[in-house]
Amino acid sequence: MKRQILLGESDLTELAVRPITCQYYLLIRTLLPPLNYESYGIGIVISQTGEREEIWDITTRSERIEELANRLICGGVTPCALRDVVEEWL
Repeated sequence: MKRQILLGESDLTELAVRPITCQYYLLIRTLLPPLNYESYGIGIVISQTGEREEIWDITTRSERIEELANRLICGGVTPCALRDVVEEWL
């Protein structure tokens, strides 16, 4: 089963020539028996355009994905940079 939870938003309008708001989502995949665990990922969507990037199954540790999400939100990471930031973080 997959689900997503909105974690926060970042207004990047001051850094661009047009309004840009990024929404950050926690992506959760629940694996059923016999595995019985949750895997976490991150998704970013630009509200104004719908541009989206998702990376599933980054970690199984909730505290690690929270740390990554906070970095992404505070840094104003956009969908096109998500993969590079996650690869460096790993």
